[in-house]
Amino acid sequence: MANHNCKRYTLDDGTITDAKEVARLVGITTKNARSRLSIHTDPIKVFKPKLNRNKENLNSYKMRKIMKRGMFDEMMVLAMKSI
Repeated sequence: MANHNCKRYTLDDGTITDAKEVARLVGITTKNARSRLSIHTDPIKVFKPKLNRNKENLNSYKMRKIMKRGMFDEMMVLAMKSI
């Protein structure tokens, strides 16, 4: 069982858990586990596996900003002149 110093949460199915136990079982940080437990009481949502994000998703905002510039961006014009 988990440490008795941690805040205990009762889930919808009656199980009692804490953030350290959720973090250990799911493979997330204790901070993320506390966040899950404060938002959800459904055990399916609390113990849902961690999402694996790839690098493409992390750079999507950056790529959208670059693609938005277009051919009339000052830096693009300068780059095209030097080619």
